[in-house]
Amino acid sequence: MNGVVIIGAGLAGARCAEALRAGGAEIPITLVGAEHAEPYERPALSKGFLAGTLAEDDLFLRPPGSWEDRGIDLRLGSPVEHIDLRRRTVVVSGGELAWSHLVVATGTRARRLPGVDFRNVHHLRTLDDAVALRAAVNPGTRLVVIGAGFVGAEVASTAAGLGAHVTIIEAEAAPLARVAGAEVGHLLARRWRAEGVALHLGSQIARVTPDRVEIVGGQTVPYDVLLVAIGAEPASELLAGAGGIPTDAFGRTAHDGVYACGDVASLEGRRVEHWTSASGQAAAVASTILGSPRPYADTPYFWSDQFGLRLQMVGTTTGWSHVELDGDSASFRARYVDLEGKAVAVLLANRAAEVAAARRELATAA
Repeated sequence: MNGVVIIGAGLAGARCAEALRAGGAEIPITLVGAEHAEPYERPALSKGFLAGTLAEDDLFLRPPGSWEDRGIDLRLGSPVEHIDLRRRTVVVSGGELAWSHLVVATGTRARRLPGVDFRNVHHLRTLDDAVALRAAVNPGTRLVVIGAGFVGAEVASTAAGLGAHVTIIEAEAAPLARVAGAEVGHLLARRWRAEGVALHLGSQIARVTPDRVEIVGGQTVPYDVLLVAIGAEPASELLAGAGGIPTDAFGRTAHDGVYACGDVASLEGRRVEHWTSASGQAAAVASTILGSPRPYADTPYFWSDQFGLRLQMVGTTTGWSHVELDGDSASFRARYVDLEGKAVAVLLANRAAEVAAARRELATAA
């Protein structure tokens, strides 16, 4: 009997498989992963795992044997080569899998700089990436990070705590400017510099060699280890080409019986690459397959730990006209307000007690 095939054994794929079983699904469920590791937590890769306070076994979503106990056929090291929508099969290394429902949860892959593939150049997306980076970063290591987004910031923070000499090169005028805006970005920049990190902001890369980064304008930054953290792109080529897989709020794609969830999904025109969204979308897909459709409509939420700050954002910073900032680099609240004076997002730094109030405010504004 054909059942559910889930492509991608990350958080979204794993949560979808578990939700199907928890909801009473009795059909076969096959969870196919390209990596050899069992489903694991990615957020810890740039923090506890890189710092050495977490081991590989601490990252796994479930203890050994749990997937088999749930009747979930977990196939690792099995990248999917092709989806046949007409025959309802997927081609994996070693054969074909037939499906009545197909869930694509392939996530994203790290963007790369063309031609920059030296042995001491790293990216961070998978457990293998994190193992290699952890082995390379030691006290005294000259680490250069290209990109001041969340991954770059978290790795820089962890590496600085390990005693590495960290430099960040960012094309924007401030860290996290695209997400948090320039005003908050400048506040974060002061915090990062106070923690000993060298920042080159508004800087374009001219050339990368095996031991230095050359910046447009003449500056040269030497390195022992280089992390390229310039964002990620959805691994959507199996079904939709570049840019993500379009879905509705139930996770349904344009193809009958085919769903998408997690970072690869473009939910009604918007992709959200965060843990809570991946988990919530996976639950929505499972409920749809089970015949009790429940749309994913949660307010976006994410967190990041960096340089002694717990950053928590509720909402999404699109459509805001100005930011109302209260506090300093040790603790602040940023309210992103639209032209009508309504908050569309709230970013909190070391103010966990205010998250619930931010949720209520955005729910009221909606």
